[in-house]
Amino acid sequence: MKIIRNTKPISDLYNGMKSGDIIINKEYQRSPGLWPNNSRSYFIDTILNEYPFPKIVLWQKIDIYSQKTTSEIIDGQQRLTTIRDYINNKFKLSYVSKKYSNKFFDDLDDKTKEMLLTYEVSLDIITSGSNEEILEIFKRINSYTLPLNNQEQRFATYQGEFKWFINELTERITPFLSKTKVLGDRDISRMLDDDLLTECCQQYLKGIVARSTKKLDLLYKENDIFFPEKDILFQIIMGTFDFLKDNFYNIFEYYYVKPYNFYSLMGALIYNKYGFLSNFPVDSYIEKKGVFCENPEYVADQLLQMFTEINDKNENGKYSVMVKACASSTHSVKSRRTRFVELLKLIQLS
Repeated sequence: MKIIRNTKPISDLYNGMKSGDIIINKEYQRSPGLWPNNSRSYFIDTILNEYPFPKIVLWQKIDIYSQKTTSEIIDGQQRLTTIRDYINNKFKLSYVSKKYSNKFFDDLDDKTKEMLLTYEVSLDIITSGSNEEILEIFKRINSYTLPLNNQEQRFATYQGEFKWFINELTERITPFLSKTKVLGDRDISRMLDDDLLTECCQQYLKGIVARSTKKLDLLYKENDIFFPEKDILFQIIMGTFDFLKDNFYNIFEYYYVKPYNFYSLMGALIYNKYGFLSNFPVDSYIEKKGVFCENPEYVADQLLQMFTEINDKNENGKYSVMVKACASSTHSVKSRRTRFVELLKLIQLS
């Protein structure tokens, strides 16, 4: 068996599929049509933005009677059929493509069409391989990937409104989470930014609850086809984040704010201005004020003191209750509600 590593422009691969020189190996590949439109749109958008995608694996075979060479797709069926169908104007890009939303291939300008058609795709071309060797390659391709964590499983399972809503939030907020080290590069590569922002949304929609994979899965499932709160929730999350970034950035510069405290601070700010959609019991005497906070400078100073005590693990200071709620079981409903109430009291003192 020999493997030739090469690249080919999309135009060559498209014409190869059109002529029958590149075909699907039905013994190894699943039936076509598994990707929904949002996933297809996201993939084409990847190409149009000139981002890389995983290589295609082809098995080159020669028919000694017809003297014709064909290449069977061992890995990459969905990618190649999506490219073919888009060029054939079988679907238009959905809203997940910001720049090219609602565009068929024919709607693209000539320069963009040329860029797509000349995009170089990485290939592994297997020559003179036996059926047993090809099967082994296919099995190994599908065994190399890391086991998916819960958020990666949600991203793979659900292709509807809520998934792409969270994706839009991460595009806008993740650079801040990365720069301020709320999440590390590895965390972000494993989609923990999506996970964190999903929980921030969950606060407004469902109130403060203990971390639960089942409940987060249900949030995606319930809002997969129809997500009526999408527009208002986007305004709430982005408005709250922009206020946090503009007024409390120095806190994130001075301290490594843990994800659970970003979650709690977002929750307190959201509640103080908007309340929660659910009938979440906060404290009988704490009502929303209709503003994020009245004196951001004062609140920023107090937050600096609070996070100093958290960083020093000072359980005898002014914010000892908050410090203890950050010490252990940070995802329990008790710790989350304690942090929420302490932060809410602080921002309302201004």
